[in-house]
Amino acid sequence: MYSLEACEKEWDAVGRHGSRTERMERAKRWLPYYACLAERERGKPFQLPDRDNDMVSALVQSGKLRDGDSVLDVGAGMGGYALELARHCKSVTALDASEPCLDVLCERAGHCGLDNISTVCGTWEEYSAPERFDLVFSAMCPAICNTEELRRMEAASADRCCLISVMRGSVDKHRRAMMAELKVRPAGGMVTEAIHYYNALYLMGRRPDVTCRTVERSHDITEETLLTQYPVYFRIFGVSEQDSVAYLKNYLALHGDHGVLHEESAMNFAMITWKTV
Repeated sequence: MYSLEACEKEWDAVGRHGSRTERMERAKRWLPYYACLAERERGKPFQLPDRDNDMVSALVQSGKLRDGDSVLDVGAGMGGYALELARHCKSVTALDASEPCLDVLCERAGHCGLDNISTVCGTWEEYSAPERFDLVFSAMCPAICNTEELRRMEAASADRCCLISVMRGSVDKHRRAMMAELKVRPAGGMVTEAIHYYNALYLMGRRPDVTCRTVERSHDITEETLLTQYPVYFRIFGVSEQDSVAYLKNYLALHGDHGVLHEESAMNFAMITWKTV
């Protein structure tokens, strides 16, 4: 019989997340990249779409996100979910280690007329919840990487938890190709595949609900973006800026169209929700 111990060992072997100290040190290497992304968004006009994100809509329709709820968003970034969640609940506390990303989140909240979002700049590993939230939410956050962190989510929740993560088959065409050609192999600590969350929660005695979505999109990557953003990204994995810039210029010449890369993405997402009481 598949046990929780076996599930934890498999998860650890696949994810190679390491100790809490190792995870926090690894996460620091991502901060310049997040700052780079935030700088590109700072000062831009922003408006939420009239129609909710499919996952947020599913939370609302199922009654798992309610008008009177207090929500903790772990790894909120620039508000990809926090802003939409805030339209349907009493308050959102957005936790993230990147201050530039939280600055953009606040700027966007102002554009949207949302005054029910507060931010906390810090890591999940060091965070101590001052209260229990009705819903503890996290999307694509590497810090939720083992059963200990799942239990910490539950400890911060008075009722419900929600995780959104990727499923197998998710891909950005050009990003995958570039990483393969540069021989970039993440040493570990990336986002957990959704199946590990589901298996662990089931074996912990929970009854997780799962909602799956596939999001396909295409967008253009300009030469300016490619040569400023991607070297910062590849530096996380040990590729020097000098090497990556030379490589990227050549890649664009081979695969671009008038100085633009047409990126195609197919992302498979799973939203896992469960009651904590």
